[in-house]
Amino acid sequence: MTKVTHPTEPAEPSATETGTAAKRSRNPRGQGDRLRDELLRAAVDLLADAPHPDEVSIRAIARAAGVSPTAAYRHFTDRDELLCAAVGTCFEEFAQEMLQRTQGLDDPFERLRETGRAYLDYAMAEHGHYRVLFSNPVPMDSVLVDEDSAGKAAFTQLVDIVQACLEEGAPTRTDDAMFLSFQVWTWIHGIVDLRITHAKMPWPPIEDLFDDLQVALGLVRPV
Repeated sequence: MTKVTHPTEPAEPSATETGTAAKRSRNPRGQGDRLRDELLRAAVDLLADAPHPDEVSIRAIARAAGVSPTAAYRHFTDRDELLCAAVGTCFEEFAQEMLQRTQGLDDPFERLRETGRAYLDYAMAEHGHYRVLFSNPVPMDSVLVDEDSAGKAAFTQLVDIVQACLEEGAPTRTDDAMFLSFQVWTWIHGIVDLRITHAKMPWPPIEDLFDDLQVALGLVRPV
C-alpha cells in the first residue's frame, strides 16, 4: 500500500526531547489490546464525522481516545496503518451483520434478498460508518483485496450467495458469479448513496428498489 505523507502533522517528540526514558514500559496484561481497540473506535468515529479523512490526524485520534500520540505509535507505525485498521474493524462489523441476518436461511434467493436488506439497514442506520467503508477515500487497498481481510470476507459472502443462486438455475445473462456480485454491489451502493445524499427526493421504498435489482439481474428463482 502506498504510504501517504502528511507534512502538516508535526513529528512526534523524541524520548530525549520529552525527558522520558527511551525504553518503553510493558502494558499490564490486556491493557494494550484494550487501548488498541479504543484507538480504532476513536478513528472510526472521527472518520464518520469528518468531511475528508485527511482532516483526521493521529494526534486527534489519540486525543479522542484519551492518550498521547506516543501511545498510539506503540500500536501503529503511522496514520495510514491506523486508518486502514479502523476501516477493517468497520468491515468486520458489517460482515458480521450480513452473516447474522442470513443464518438459518437455506434458500439462496432469500439469502441474497436478506443480505440486501441488511446492507440497506446498516447504511441507513449508520450513515457515518457506511461512508467510512464505501465513500471516504481512505487508502484501503489491503482492507478490500488481501485474502484475510474483513472487506474481502464481506465480498466473498456475496459471491458465495450469488454462486448458489446460479446453481439453482437463476436466469441471469452470465454465469460469472464474480461479475454479478460486482453488479449487485454497484447497484446497491448507488441506491444507498443517492438515498443518503438526496434524502428529500420522493424515493420509492428502498427495499423495493433492491427487489427490482434482483429481478433486473436475473437473480431470482426460475419459473
